[in-house]
Amino acid sequence: MDFSDIRTIIIGEAGEYGKRLVRYLEIHLSSAVRVYHFTTAEGMVSFKEEAEIYLLDERFFKELSEEKQKFLKQKKLILLTWREEQGSFCKYDNPQKLLDMLSDFTDYNSDLSDLAAELKDTPTKLTIVYSPVYDEYLEQIARSFMSLGDVYMGAEDLGYKGIDSEYGEGGDMGDLCYYIHLREENILDILQDMLIPKEEVQVLHSPDLYFYLRELTKEDYAWFFDKIKKESPYREVFWGAGNCFVANVDMLRFFDQVILIDSRKNPRQSIFCDRLERVLNINQGEPQIWQRIYREDILDGTAW
Repeated sequence: MDFSDIRTIIIGEAGEYGKRLVRYLEIHLSSAVRVYHFTTAEGMVSFKEEAEIYLLDERFFKELSEEKQKFLKQKKLILLTWREEQGSFCKYDNPQKLLDMLSDFTDYNSDLSDLAAELKDTPTKLTIVYSPVYDEYLEQIARSFMSLGDVYMGAEDLGYKGIDSEYGEGGDMGDLCYYIHLREENILDILQDMLIPKEEVQVLHSPDLYFYLRELTKEDYAWFFDKIKKESPYREVFWGAGNCFVANVDMLRFFDQVILIDSRKNPRQSIFCDRLERVLNINQGEPQIWQRIYREDILDGTAW
């Protein structure tokens, strides 16, 4: 197994399991990998060095501040639990499985590096995944089109739905809008710091208030999207939008691909897609850059 991308591992666990895990990793990993063990959240927070991997007991993680939790989720975080959950490690499992997870992290980083080298001189493709009505599964639908290293940016109105972000209060997209409006030259660095790794892609969640998106002018969006296309390191960025977002942007001007999300169960959604389809047909030239997809086909796994 290759662990060359891992230099430091931090374990946060108050019991004997943490001590046993330290000994196991020190035996099976290279001596170049440093393993630090903390039994209190305060001790870990006061430690100044950052790690590539954080192995934290579930209860230990919940004792951290929301800001610290959000920061760790931007890193490689593996929760230590007493049950089987995706993305976590069950303490009942053979620790060999944990080594496999650490090796996968190294393989993923290597794949991203290779991809970045391939895309160095290639413009980033910008795709909008648009649903005319609120769709809680919009990110899941978009991910069916995504590949390794792609980025999903949420631009939906979540505030009035009463939905709490799994990454704490406040939407990262709302924070990013502030910097877009200021035309910050390092906007892509700011974006990268806000992205949350999620399986093989990176995600920026929707703002808690749609007001942040409405504050931006067409010129602001044009500037930001131009930055993404010409200067970002990503293969493709997916912009997940809904409601009245089309009032702010020209789809055919800003996006390389338009994916309209229709529904067989929502007549209002179909009527809006019909109207938008006619507008797109009238205004676009060749080749056609948009497609209309039924959400049920994606979510039921029958689209392909």
